[in-house]
Amino acid sequence: MPATLITPSISRNSAGMAAACELPGTPCDEEALLLDDGRPGPSVRGRFRIASVCAAVGLVGAAIYSIFALPHLRPRSPLAIGGAVGLDEQQPVPTHPRPSFASNSKPFMGGGKLSEGEQGAILINEDGQWKKYYLPGATVIDGGKTVEYKPPYRFYLMKSPTTDYSKADNFHKLQLPGKTFTVDMTLTDVGCGCNVNFYLLDMPWPTKGEFGDHYCDAQCFSGLGCCAEFDMSEGNMNVQQVANHACTHDYEGNSAWQCHKLGSPREKTSMIQFSPGTGHQIDSSKNFTFSQEFRVDGGQLQVITTLSQGSHKVVKSMGPSDQLQAMLQHGALQKGMVFATGYWTSPDMTWLDGDACGLGGETCSRAPAYISNWRLTTNGSPVPSPSPGPGPGPSPAPGPSPSPVPSPAPGP
Repeated sequence: MPATLITPSISRNSAGMAAACELPGTPCDEEALLLDDGRPGPSVRGRFRIASVCAAVGLVGAAIYSIFALPHLRPRSPLAIGGAVGLDEQQPVPTHPRPSFASNSKPFMGGGKLSEGEQGAILINEDGQWKKYYLPGATVIDGGKTVEYKPPYRFYLMKSPTTDYSKADNFHKLQLPGKTFTVDMTLTDVGCGCNVNFYLLDMPWPTKGEFGDHYCDAQCFSGLGCCAEFDMSEGNMNVQQVANHACTHDYEGNSAWQCHKLGSPREKTSMIQFSPGTGHQIDSSKNFTFSQEFRVDGGQLQVITTLSQGSHKVVKSMGPSDQLQAMLQHGALQKGMVFATGYWTSPDMTWLDGDACGLGGETCSRAPAYISNWRLTTNGSPVPSPSPGPGPGPSPAPGPSPSPVPSPAPGP
């Protein structure tokens, strides 16, 4: 979920001159100092006065900029390197001018005890064993093996059917180093401006935040928490992207960043590799398999993402790198991170799909996406078949033991 930091640079004199020269009848260059009939214009003293006016306008502009713009760009002090970092209580009221998962989706909060349809019970095959978890609020079909995605909700993988996101123990946190995560994806008609995703977040944040779900991510928005984030997958039928957002607070050229907002490393498919229609390595108008291996070799982390469809494969590999190591060692990847997933839309998704969709405004189709056959395997183990067996059920209660039949009494 990248963002770009743009820091305006203002020269007081040049900005003032430019602003003043745009005012009707304000002479700020040599040609303007000649009258319409060609006679000389203002004297040197007059020119000096004009220059003074221009400079004054520039000073006023700089003052306004310093009052209203600079407070939004000042850095916040981190409390820790890596995972969660400091929350600045001095920040202004939350605004999210750039497209983001946080501002374009909303958590499912429920209300009291969840009904069976709200629980989002899902089956995940872990090394051949089917286990039940919950994505509260999600639409789960096909006997617990398929999640149907529609905007604008986001969901969290939970141990039990609860929407109490304040307690870390309520989440089923994924510990992925040494593991491979695999699902089957159907993104037919999920086009430009749409974003279907899986994120790992170092949640929960200590305060409930703007949306009430103790959310945090690496964009560090005011009013929300600021923490490490790993984008396992985000995209639509035009592109798939993987991005690592560690929080090391040492980003040259972006000193205000606590976490890497753009993502480093970051891998994205090309149109030849992944697009709808024949002629591409993966025809995204059809079902395909997404697999992501978190390989640790000699203490170094590599993340290898494979998109496969029949005999066709696209492999994107990232790492080793310093930022990926920071995510492994300090960003909570080793101890486990909250799995968040959802579907959000924005008219400005060009940072993600602009190569295929152009740079104009986008309108998401809001077509449903389907993610099926969730599997988590230890590296080196075979990935289970995508067809799950029956979900786990309670063992039958033992019945009462039959009473012994009495022996006939002996005759006299």
